[in-house]
Amino acid sequence: MWNKLTIQQAQEVDRILKQNAPPLDIEVELIAIINDMSIDEVDSLKWAEYTELRKSLDFLNKKPDGKAIPYVTIGDKRYRFIYDIRQMPFARYIEGKTFSVDFANNLHKIAASMSIQQKRNWYGRWVDQKYNAAKHSEYAEDLLQAPFEAVYSAAVFFYQVYRIWITASKDYLIEEQVKTGKTMEEAEKLVNDLCQYLDGSTQLNR
Repeated sequence: MWNKLTIQQAQEVDRILKQNAPPLDIEVELIAIINDMSIDEVDSLKWAEYTELRKSLDFLNKKPDGKAIPYVTIGDKRYRFIYDIRQMPFARYIEGKTFSVDFANNLHKIAASMSIQQKRNWYGRWVDQKYNAAKHSEYAEDLLQAPFEAVYSAAVFFYQVYRIWITASKDYLIEEQVKTGKTMEEAEKLVNDLCQYLDGSTQLNR
């Protein structure tokens, strides 16, 4: 079922699970979200029907089972994921640090930072569009409708590569930050933070 949810739906599931509400109320809301039903429709089910739909929640006890993919398509747009960290401006690393504080609810923003929008050209081929930092929220809004499992798996893989690269390139990154005017202490703290901030943050709290 993870592969049938959009990022927006998965974030709604996460919100419901964090509610301080009676278990039955939470269960009803989850059934409604996952099965594209209203609360009233769920409340109107016969007990046998309700019991059958409860089985649709079983997947929440399992981790998403996906792999890193090259892109996701949303309407007439496509977003290509960038796994070569060297292609990314340093500012986008900082975006990742900021958004990872709440990984699940910022997944669409993280995806917008680790991807590039593509559109078809006159020959029908997908081509990269120039990344515009001012449109980050627009990209993120598009990605709310992307398949959750695919983007989650891509983000987890991205951050694994990211941490290895950051750790291996600490001296270079510190040197580059000093060139921008930061003190050695500021640069070291920034790079050390980037090495550490993802510990455990990509795990879903079910």
